[in-house]
Amino acid sequence: MRRKLLAIAAVILLAACAQPKGALYKVPIAEARQTLLATGLPPLVFGSDEPMWEVQDAGSDVIWIVKRDRAELFRYIAHLSEEEGGATRVSVELKGAESGPAGNVAQRLAEKPEIRDMYLVAIKEQVAAALERRPFEMARLYPALTKASLASIGSLQASADAAAAASEAQDRANIEKAYADEAAGRR
Repeated sequence: MRRKLLAIAAVILLAACAQPKGALYKVPIAEARQTLLATGLPPLVFGSDEPMWEVQDAGSDVIWIVKRDRAELFRYIAHLSEEEGGATRVSVELKGAESGPAGNVAQRLAEKPEIRDMYLVAIKEQVAAALERRPFEMARLYPALTKASLASIGSLQASADAAAAASEAQDRANIEKAYADEAAGRR
């Protein structure tokens, strides 16, 4: 019985590995490439301050390079492959910069897979919306956004605590200065 279960598991695993990766779009590859080259970053994912970016045509890949202060943070890479019937398969990956002013973004994305996944879900929706000629649907990002928010709550709390402590320290310094000024007869 155990051997049968292992054999079934092996067949399922092989079938899963044999499945092509990425989404299939009923668009010829040349049209898909041109559409993606004219497509920007996903809206609202980066907050109200969209980063600088550029898009490059790399043959079978379309690459969006996301930058801050002219330095690369990460890049989205859409791998395009031609399929039967004039369709195009698109798989997307995210590669963080390993050095630069923002540090090792690749390592931080590896340490926070929820953040990495949120960025991937966002670009996949942007690609799908562009190639399916439909509006970007923010609701498709909500599960990934929720996971990313929960994963970041500790650092958000630490940041808020640090800001509160700095504000309290400034308030104390202002009060102490006011008492010292009054005692010295300064107004």
